[in-house]
Amino acid sequence: MNGMQIASLVTAILGAVLGAAGLTISILAMLRNRPKITVFLNWDVESVERPGFRIGVVSVTNVGRRAVYIGAVALELPKHREYKALLLKGSIPGKRLGEGDPPAKFMVSYDKLEKYKANWYRIRAFAEDSAGKKYYSKFTARKPSWAE
Repeated sequence: MNGMQIASLVTAILGAVLGAAGLTISILAMLRNRPKITVFLNWDVESVERPGFRIGVVSVTNVGRRAVYIGAVALELPKHREYKALLLKGSIPGKRLGEGDPPAKFMVSYDKLEKYKANWYRIRAFAEDSAGKKYYSKFTARKPSWAE
């Protein structure tokens, strides 16, 4: 092999390696830059203003790197019920969550939840973004006071 062929081979190998590295980095950046939402459901949060008054709170946080618009927040009910979900009133106008914004909090009133007390452990919260993707909370392990 002469010098010209060696230089050509080294250039080809270097181009293949750098091209593969660039493709990998761009795919990882695309996956990292998507919107990502976490949803938490907390039962039995007591009010400071009204001692003994308990509510549930759904917290929706954008942990991704892109802004996202929350279109609805609701409680998903167990299957074979009259309704599939109970929409939370405070979520109806929607809310924009940017990167680093504080979590959006939504109150869950205990009114009329007693009829679901047999299946309380199968109720979870979800948030739906403007693209229609749903983000779910985990099922709670602690029994809420309205289910006792």
